[in-house]
Amino acid sequence: MNSNLVVGIVGVWLIALTYIQFAPKTPLISNHTGAVIAYVHGDTLRQGMDLIASLEATLRDNMYELDSILKQDSEPLQEEAQELISYANSGNATASEIKIASNRVNEIEQLLKKFQYDAEQIFVSKESTMQATIAAHLSETLRVFSEDHGIDIVFNWGLSGEGVLFGTEAIDVTQEVLIALNKTND
Repeated sequence: MNSNLVVGIVGVWLIALTYIQFAPKTPLISNHTGAVIAYVHGDTLRQGMDLIASLEATLRDNMYELDSILKQDSEPLQEEAQELISYANSGNATASEIKIASNRVNEIEQLLKKFQYDAEQIFVSKESTMQATIAAHLSETLRVFSEDHGIDIVFNWGLSGEGVLFGTEAIDVTQEVLIALNKTND
């Protein structure tokens, strides 16, 4: 019985050693020959990028157009409200006419607020679309440029903030760090 126990322990020990020897290991960044790291001045890119200048000009034109439409739509309502206020304050209006005028002025104020809100939402949407277009163009251009020049990571450096603008998947250790973080919670 003791010999069976010894054989069992030795067998488990050999299996453990074999597993440790042949288990897949996560490659360490320090085992690589080294990543090629580059940086860009994001502020200079922002100032010199033709796409940004073009999109900002279009956004400005859209803002002026929206402002013009807003003024055009609101002007008749503002005139109506002014006439109602003038009539209500003239001394010729009855109490019921003043109440009707007051209700209509409140309706006009709500309409004008809605026009303003709708115009702001359109502008925010256009600005968001512009930012997404710039980000997509920058990401794709940096990816292609980095692949063509053998660059693994591109950092942004400048007043616009610091951060990684591009990184190859070989250097992305997100999953490994996530596994390590989750192991500490076990």
